[in-house]
Amino acid sequence: MDTLKINAPEKINKNFAGKIAKLLVEGKIVILPTGTVYGLSCKYDNRDSIGKICKIKKRNKNQPFIILISRPEGLKKLVSDINPAAAEIIKKFWDLKEPKPLTLIFKKNKSLESFITAGSPNIAIRLADTGFLREIINICGPITSTSATISGIKTYPKKIGDIPAEIRKQVDLIVENTSSLIGVESTIVDVTGETPFLVREGVVKIVF
Repeated sequence: MDTLKINAPEKINKNFAGKIAKLLVEGKIVILPTGTVYGLSCKYDNRDSIGKICKIKKRNKNQPFIILISRPEGLKKLVSDINPAAAEIIKKFWDLKEPKPLTLIFKKNKSLESFITAGSPNIAIRLADTGFLREIINICGPITSTSATISGIKTYPKKIGDIPAEIRKQVDLIVENTSSLIGVESTIVDVTGETPFLVREGVVKIVF
């Protein structure tokens, strides 16, 4: 298994980002360091790759993944509506030099194939929180992100050694941050209605 080491995921290495993006476009599965935990990633609209991640994680195919985008404008082709409350949250937590690890649940764009959201009418999206990840997505488009763990086991991999060997051996590339991650998942907020509500508390603390 190939491992690529990076020293500072907040910085952009265009050469490395291009190589990783190429693998993702080809349908490969890559373990990537986010700003919180290590995640399994593939192109968001590759049915076979999504199925492979479900198999690697032993995850029910009816559970949708979070999708990472590189800039707020990326929402346009993924969601059907951004209400005023959602727009305010985006401005406060995403429209920053260093976006906060906050996942938002929207109503999905009806043009998206149903497998992308596992049949759900909603879609969970996060703005990638490191410059390195955003550069990868700028090249290849949105990607999935799900913790590199076996489904149902509450562990949060903040270093490569925390990822089960059975997962590591099934992916096409591991990108390792030489520093440990914080090991806490993103906060999830549902903004499908006029009043947002907290689905999962994580790194970002939000009070409504």
